[in-house]
Amino acid sequence: MTRKWIALLSLVGSLCVGTATTAQPITAYTAVLPPFTLGTEKEMPGISHEILTEMANRAGVKITIEYVPWKRAQVFVQETPNTLLFTAGRSAAREPLYHWVTEFLTTDEIFATTSAPVNSIDEARQLSQIAVLDGSPKQKQLSALGLTNIYSATTTSAAARLLGSNRVDAWYTFDHRVLHAMKAEGLDPKSVTIGAPIQTSSLWLAAHLEFDKEVSETLTNALEEMRRDGSYEAIVTKYLN
Repeated sequence: MTRKWIALLSLVGSLCVGTATTAQPITAYTAVLPPFTLGTEKEMPGISHEILTEMANRAGVKITIEYVPWKRAQVFVQETPNTLLFTAGRSAAREPLYHWVTEFLTTDEIFATTSAPVNSIDEARQLSQIAVLDGSPKQKQLSALGLTNIYSATTTSAAARLLGSNRVDAWYTFDHRVLHAMKAEGLDPKSVTIGAPIQTSSLWLAAHLEFDKEVSETLTNALEEMRRDGSYEAIVTKYLN
């Protein structure tokens, strides 16, 4: 075999390897985290679910979305190449664990009540009971601040019902979440008083540390295009209004 043919075959081989690398199937892991991710079988699968689906369509990237328990989703993406995680809060502790692709949205952590607003941790200390999702970072946050008036709710639906029936004085959660949850439970979101933001969380599309940077950039560009043409806002509004 001549050197010319050897060189040509080597070039073809290298091109094939490059194509295979970028053409590998991408799996995006998440959990049921209303209103951001609600399930693939749902007519309205969630804000982040719809955003990621539209991003993938515009970017020409095939992404399979799988729902698993949240802790398992995080481990999968940390250990498995070519995977995504959404919607993940970006924090100092998580920073080195993932490649951070793009910010999906920001949301305020607030106390929701059906009476006077609760605008601070000090005000929250005076309440009888505050609903918070069991095992969530918010539960740990309130406990670390010394609050003992915490009522652990197993699901967002349970927390919404507790608040709607006045069995708790407040619910500490995301502002996006409480409005959607009340609506989903057949309760009037207008009956809820949203207190001042306690802190703001940045929610991101994250990926395995070795995720393809070109694909990452393409997905980011797709989201920016959605923001410009109004389709991003239309998805968010559909769930919250």
